[in-house]
Amino acid sequence: MLLERVKETIKRYAMLEQGERVLVAVSGGVDSVVLLDILCRLAAEYTLDLTIAHLDHGLRGEEAREDARFVAHLARKEKLALIEKKLDVAEFSKEKRIGIEEGARLLRRDFLHAAADEVGAAKIALGHTQNDRGETMLFNLIRGAGPTGLVGIRPVNRSVIRPLIEVSREEILSYARSCDLPWREDRTNQDLSFSRNRIRHRILPLLREMNPRVLAALQRTADLLATEELALDDLLAPLWVKVLIVQAEDRIVIQRGRLSQLYKGVQALLLRRGIARLRGDLQGIEKVHIDALLGLVASHRAHGKLDLPGFVARFQGDELTLEEGEMENPLSFEVPIALGRTEISSLGISLDLSIENRIGSGESQIAEDREVEVADADRVQFPLHVRGRRPGDRFAPLGLGGEKKLKNFYIDERVPFYDRDRVALLCDRQKIIWVVGLRLSDAVRVTSETKKVLIMRKERLT
Repeated sequence: MLLERVKETIKRYAMLEQGERVLVAVSGGVDSVVLLDILCRLAAEYTLDLTIAHLDHGLRGEEAREDARFVAHLARKEKLALIEKKLDVAEFSKEKRIGIEEGARLLRRDFLHAAADEVGAAKIALGHTQNDRGETMLFNLIRGAGPTGLVGIRPVNRSVIRPLIEVSREEILSYARSCDLPWREDRTNQDLSFSRNRIRHRILPLLREMNPRVLAALQRTADLLATEELALDDLLAPLWVKVLIVQAEDRIVIQRGRLSQLYKGVQALLLRRGIARLRGDLQGIEKVHIDALLGLVASHRAHGKLDLPGFVARFQGDELTLEEGEMENPLSFEVPIALGRTEISSLGISLDLSIENRIGSGESQIAEDREVEVADADRVQFPLHVRGRRPGDRFAPLGLGGEKKLKNFYIDERVPFYDRDRVALLCDRQKIIWVVGLRLSDAVRVTSETKKVLIMRKERLT
């Protein structure tokens, strides 16, 4: 019986203690309705004090209002308190320059933790299932995640618990029908413009043809990776103590000298450990961010700073500090660029520009170097400046034969979202002429008519 299986999951992961106050996230969908029903059935056994939380993301108009009324009806039926709120996810996502899915996740997380604090709930119960965990693993695999990402959705993450995590969606539906439970259908779950929905409706069915128990297999893999992660964390503990100077709630200070003496792979693991302790998770942290931190560790400069997802990293002398803070756009200003060498310290790079006669410029030798570009100097409208991206930016990538949105160019080039604000754009008076380190503009390409060339070199500050 499903109830007994959920009780085993709760016991296995020590999700609940006697007499706890639990906030139950209820969207109105079948997963959350079943979660609420099961926790209500277990309330007497665990002496639970339940409160329902419901968030309207402001994306689905009247349909979302119907969901809210449905959840309010459930709360009255079960005689439970309800905390509900409406937020504008679209506006938030636009302001933060993130996708709708990520914006919804961040606002939902903040709402649930605020609601739990309001009612004094020790736990927040979410209705994620075995399907959700498998879908997340595949999503992270496609994005190139490491072992931590392949653990997928964790059964317990601090105060967040997921009692249905070992139960498939098919079992959830069967239980709901057998108990005659009503629920609401979210039409966006069928929208194939969302990556997760394409995984759910296209990729997983194909995998089931190869292995009908693919979800159980993915769960076993996730559990093995989680176990190995705990073992690795235990093995890293002595090294963590060796390099750690300060571990506070809002900052972590690491000794660069000692960290730099370790094998680079171990350095990366310790940095990930520090980020996880500071932020609570590694959401949005990718290899490029760890590589950037490793660059700070190895730097011979006296000081430096990086704005990364959810925190700021800075070093002064031998101390590397990770501290809470919103990611800033280091190129919200314009930097004038003249011929010669210009340092852009906020990015840790310099640009060296020179104009030469085409004959003898050596352009054929540097054409394959992404850190160097050659443009037709007569097609560039001086003076030049460097800036960060702006809403509505368009760019004509070399070889495309036309313009496209800069955002779409970044997507095609697989530039991680959190790094797009850190890409330098070299511009003349009218246009972007070089997305530095990525592509020259077709508008300034060298042709058979070119007489003078502008040679642009990017170098990293040391």
